Amino acid sequence: MRSLFTTTALTAVCLMGTPALADITPEEAWEAYLSQMTQMGMEPTAEVTREGDTLVVRNMVYGLEMDLGDTSVTSTTTAPEIRFQEQSGGTVALRFVEPLKSISVTPVGPGFEDSVETDTIETRSTIQIDGVTIISGTPEDLLFTFEDSAFTSTSEQIILDGEVIQPGLSAKMVGIGGTYTIVQGDDGMTSDMDITASALTYDFDPMDTETGDKVDMGFAANDMNITGSFTLAEGEHADFMQSIFGESAMGITMAMAGSTSSIEIVSDAPGGGMKIDAATGASTLDMTLEDGAVGYDAKVADLNVIAAGAQIPGGQMNVSMKSYNTALLFPFAASDAAQPFELRLGMEELVLPEIAWMIADPTGQLPHDPASLRISLDGTLQNDVDLFDVTAMTALEENGGEMPFKVETVNIPEIFLDLAGATIRGEGKGHFLDQEAAVPGGMPPFAGNLSLNMVGVNDLITKLSSAGILPPEQAMSAQMMLGLFARPGETAGELVSEIEMTEDGQIIANGQPLPF
Repeated sequence: MRSLFTTTALTAVCLMGTPALADITPEEAWEAYLSQMTQMGMEPTAEVTREGDTLVVRNMVYGLEMDLGDTSVTSTTTAPEIRFQEQSGGTVALRFVEPLKSISVTPVGPGFEDSVETDTIETRSTIQIDGVTIISGTPEDLLFTFEDSAFTSTSEQIILDGEVIQPGLSAKMVGIGGTYTIVQGDDGMTSDMDITASALTYDFDPMDTETGDKVDMGFAANDMNITGSFTLAEGEHADFMQSIFGESAMGITMAMAGSTSSIEIVSDAPGGGMKIDAATGASTLDMTLEDGAVGYDAKVADLNVIAAGAQIPGGQMNVSMKSYNTALLFPFAASDAAQPFELRLGMEELVLPEIAWMIADPTGQLPHDPASLRISLDGTLQNDVDLFDVTAMTALEENGGEMPFKVETVNIPEIFLDLAGATIRGEGKGHFLDQEAAVPGGMPPFAGNLSLNMVGVNDLITKLSSAGILPPEQAMSAQMMLGLFARPGETAGELVSEIEMTEDGQIIANGQPLPF
C-alpha cells in the first residue's frame, strides 16, 4: 500500500504545486514533467495531442518497482486524461479530467497459510484531483501554484483466502493551497514546498473479525501545513530505494492544529463492544534525510483518550497526557567512518484513570500525581552495509543474520522519571570495547559511567510493598541494591549514585569497587 501511495502521490504533488517575467508553453511543461518522472525511474508513456490552446495527455502510464531481493513490489498508475492549457501572461493551467487508477502488486510472504512463492496481493486505488494548478517559470525552474484544491484516494479492500487482510480506505484532503517548485540544476532536481490544507480525513471500511464482531476506524486532522525541500541527485535512477535513501536529501515539516481518531468494535455478544476515541492538540512531524541518515521528530500536545464499553469498570476510562515526543536519527547508508544516531522518548504529565489506581493501589498508599518520563540517547555506530540494499541484507541474513552495524559510543544526555512521588534524574556516557562479546551474538564489553539522583525511591518501594504490588522479599532486595549502589544525598529521601564500568571489567559505585 505504501508503494502505491508513493507513486500516485508523486504524480499528484509534482503536477499540482516561478519566477515572474518568464513564459512557458504546454509542451515545455509536459516535457519537464516527463524528465522529472524519468529521473525518478518511472519511464512514463502517453498519447499526446495538441487541441487548440491545450496540450492533451491521454492514457499516461508509469510504473515503479522496488527490489526486495528474490522478488519485488511493483506499482502501475494510469492517468486517463490530463490537460495543459495556455494562459495569459505565459503560464499554463493544469487540470486532471479523470481520476488516476493504480495497481500495486506485492508478493505474499511466507507467514500466510497455504501460500506459495507465486502468490501475490493486488492493491487497487483511485485518486481524484480536483482544482486547477497554474504552472509558470521555465522548464528548468518551475513553480506550481494552486488554491482550494482537493485530493481524494480510495483503495479497495484486500482479501486473501477469504480473509480481509487490509480494509478498504478512503482518504481525502480538502482546502489545499500553496506552492511547489521544481528546479533542475547541475547537481540534480530540487523541490521546495509550502502547502496548506484545511482538513484531512481517513475512513476505513468496516471490517468483520473472526468472532463476528465489526471494527470501524477513522481519523481526521485540521489546519495542516507542509513545508520543506527535497533534492534528488542528477541522472536516471533504476533502483528506487537507492535513489531515495542513498542519493537524495529531504527536510520536511508537517504540522496540524489538532486531530481526532476513533476505533469502534460492535458486537452482538453480551457485554461485548467497545469504543476508543482519541483527540490531540497541535502536533508536528519533522522528517529528514541526509547522507543516507533518516530521521524523524514527532511532537503531540494535549493527548486525550477515552475508552468506553461494558467490560470496562464504570463503563468508561480516560487517559490524558500534556505532551508526547519521540525522535529517531539512524544511518541507513554504509560508511567507512562512524556515523551519529539519536533516540528520544518523552511523556509529560501522564494522567491515569482512577479505576487504574483503584486496581493497582486499593488502599491508597501511592500519590496519584501525573507521571512524566524522558529518555535521550545518542552516539556513534559503524555501518558496513546499506540497510536499504535488499540484496545485501538478504545475503547477510542467509549467512548467519549477524547485526549489520556496530555501536561504538553511547551518550545519555538525560534520564528523567517522575512517578508516584518518586523522581529519578540521570546522565551518562560510554563506549564499547573492541573485543569479542562474552555471549555469541551479544554485545561486546562496555566501559562508561552513569550519574543518578533519586528522591523518594525508598519510600516508593515501601509503599509498593504495603499496597501488595511488590512482594516483601523483592522490596527488601531492591532496597539492599540501592544501599549497595547509592549513598545518601544532601536532603531527606535523596540518594546519589556514581557508577563506573571500567575497561578491565570492574564496576565502581561512588568510588568503591563492587565485589562482582
